[in-house]
Amino acid sequence: MTIAETLLELEDQLWRANREGDGSFYAHWLRDDALAVSKYGIIDKATAVPGIQANHNPYLKTPRTDEKVIVVDEHTAIVTYRVDVTVLFEGEEKVFPSYASSIWNNGSGDWRVVFHQQSAL
Repeated sequence: MTIAETLLELEDQLWRANREGDGSFYAHWLRDDALAVSKYGIIDKATAVPGIQANHNPYLKTPRTDEKVIVVDEHTAIVTYRVDVTVLFEGEEKVFPSYASSIWNNGSGDWRVVFHQQSAL
């Protein structure tokens, strides 16, 4: 499997874990110093994992399009795409289209997310 195929599969698994409220999956695949930036601010791993586990506003669908992978070197790659997140919010389904990017690093031997950003459209 190529680096691009591996990372796109891992992105699939992360979104699935988010939909299912599987914080333990994120605990494994985020580096300890990982950060995420969104309209909710800057979130570290210690905040993200319990938030995903709590699953207060469940993600129902997360289809991605326009996926691109930039391999920076053998240890670092950037994945970008559009994601149309359907969320259950106050009992109603709402769609939040966004552009997203993840930076992955495998310096420890396995690919881990270092940084993720979602920009709402």
